[in-house]
Amino acid sequence: MKKIYSLFSAVALAATVAAQTTVYSENMGTGASGNPTVTAFTGWQNASPISYVGTADVRTTTASTGYANASGGNNVFFAAAGTRTLTISGINTSAATSANLQLNFGYLTTLTSAQMVIETSIDGGANWSPLSFANNTTTGWAFKSIVGLPSSSSLSVRFTAPSTLPQSGMRIDDIAIINNATLAVADFNKTKSSFIKNTFVKNEEITFGADVKDVKVYNLSGAVVKTGAVKNGSTLNVAELQKGNYIVTGTVNNQPVSQKILKD
Repeated sequence: MKKIYSLFSAVALAATVAAQTTVYSENMGTGASGNPTVTAFTGWQNASPISYVGTADVRTTTASTGYANASGGNNVFFAAAGTRTLTISGINTSAATSANLQLNFGYLTTLTSAQMVIETSIDGGANWSPLSFANNTTTGWAFKSIVGLPSSSSLSVRFTAPSTLPQSGMRIDDIAIINNATLAVADFNKTKSSFIKNTFVKNEEITFGADVKDVKVYNLSGAVVKTGAVKNGSTLNVAELQKGNYIVTGTVNNQPVSQKILKD
């Protein structure tokens, strides 16, 4: 009876669950011998359909630091000579609304009166719309966030350094696009019945009734506590999770699904 009460309490008290998911991320990859241009560099973290073009170059010097999860290593350098650019194309943000989409990146400028220009395009670069953000107040690395990117099946993001740069230029690292969606409890009831066979988990394993990609287990605070990919009839071990209610999400036949479970 206590377990049943806990289940209904979670539904009543947790009407929504914040579910921040990463749509796209790029840490500028590995290997940048000779400072190749963005277009020539082949060590990116992402491959097709994502593409990278531009006249900025990839370097290992002045590695990113000073903000949470700074990757260090490679970064994109925008030199003072001419107008240097980095354009990333082929990012699919269509599963999220514009209000929930957030662009994060590490940013270094050696002249606080000069600011990077950031723009987006949803038509292959025919038209560009600028994004606004607060410029750095110091000449070190800083973490930046911009909310309100377009929802598109093929988004392009362009970074352009101004021609007024000093010789030491600007740098970008750790680019990410985040979906700050909120999962409503009502959404959990739409889950296909075959997604999870045992919504009451008492043997430390979740049993799935379908092939599921990108499995994520969220606690009711919205934090991802377990990930994986499973086949029909296989299980995901959750022995390390404490007793309580969780939300499991995934992709079945290219459709997003979700289900609330109770772990005993």
